[in-house]
Amino acid sequence: MRKFLVFILIFLLVMVVVADRGLHSAAQNEIAKRVSQRYQLSSEPEVTIGGFPFLTQAIGGEYSEIHIVTGAMTVNDVNLDRVDITARNVQAAIGDLMTEPKVIAGAADAKVMLPYSELQSRLPQGIVIENKDGKPRMTGDLAVPGGISVPVAADLDVSIDGDIINVTPTDIEVSDAPIDLGSAVKDRLTVSFQVPQMPFDLQITKIDALPNGVEVSAEATDVRLVGAASEG
Repeated sequence: MRKFLVFILIFLLVMVVVADRGLHSAAQNEIAKRVSQRYQLSSEPEVTIGGFPFLTQAIGGEYSEIHIVTGAMTVNDVNLDRVDITARNVQAAIGDLMTEPKVIAGAADAKVMLPYSELQSRLPQGIVIENKDGKPRMTGDLAVPGGISVPVAADLDVSIDGDIINVTPTDIEVSDAPIDLGSAVKDRLTVSFQVPQMPFDLQITKIDALPNGVEVSAEATDVRLVGAASEG
């Protein structure tokens, strides 16, 4: 009899774990589907709901952490390579989470990768951004005052000032120029543009030029992860 009771107990525990993991997976899939629809993604993002067991969080409607990683997306005509967001203190009733989810996070931080193609499109024609020795570098033939075109190369510094992204050339090299064109080249290669609205209403806090793109650090509070404002 005792062995039978132990078997029943183990069986019930296994069923609870299976149910927990099944509901956990279903909730992750539902969030992924809704985020994909909201931002018209070509593929669903990776969604991980942290914490164990999931059932206790679902019953209480509070989740310690939800991690979302998207692939490429376009927001307000700006292409982003990836959005990696971690949301904390998440509120979502289990009924909402599994049907028409409205997922609100108390706070979130994120890394957003902006491809160099977005910066390059704002540079003068003929200038490209390439990875050289692990650093981004602008190169190409640049038309300068006087009706001449000269080969130029420069490293680049990317900074953020309020809602403005600034791209400034550094270590400028100008070849085959009859006069000193360093100042003119710097002016032509210096670009400023307004920060596009980030997904999830993220606000930029830091920006770094990496070999594979511009990494934007951002954060937000009272984040609507799933469910647009117009959805009620």
